[in-house]
Amino acid sequence: MRTDEHLDELDRMILHILQEDGRASYSEIARRLKVPESTVRLRVKKLVEKGIIRKFSALINPFKAGYSIVAFIAVDVEPRWVKKAAEELSKLPEVDVLGIATGAHDILMQVTVKDLQELESFLIEKLGRIEGIRSTETSILTSVRKWGYARVF
Repeated sequence: MRTDEHLDELDRMILHILQEDGRASYSEIARRLKVPESTVRLRVKKLVEKGIIRKFSALINPFKAGYSIVAFIAVDVEPRWVKKAAEELSKLPEVDVLGIATGAHDILMQVTVKDLQELESFLIEKLGRIEGIRSTETSILTSVRKWGYARVF
């Protein structure tokens, strides 16, 4: 693997396998790719060190884990407060995904909460305390047709 963040074909194949099955063992990956296990182990270690693999975790269906609300919230913020508001919002445990955006809204985020009462509390008590927020627009998913992650390989 080169010292920059470019990936060669073997790195991409390892990442593809791990995205399909994050529990695949190094020996299983090595067998499938016909390379030594030590090569896979070293490649994965470097991918983690470089931050290409952020972490290994389980992809959970929140509806089956006791949560009933997945919502997307668009946040409008006074320009001088956008970065600070994004930083504060990213610390909230209900926030799954958050980014500063272009277009009609300054910040877009996905939140998961147990019920409408918890969503109301999140909007009023947590978002309401963050300086610079002018308005929010909340959309609640009524069903989910695909659960995924950043599939880049």
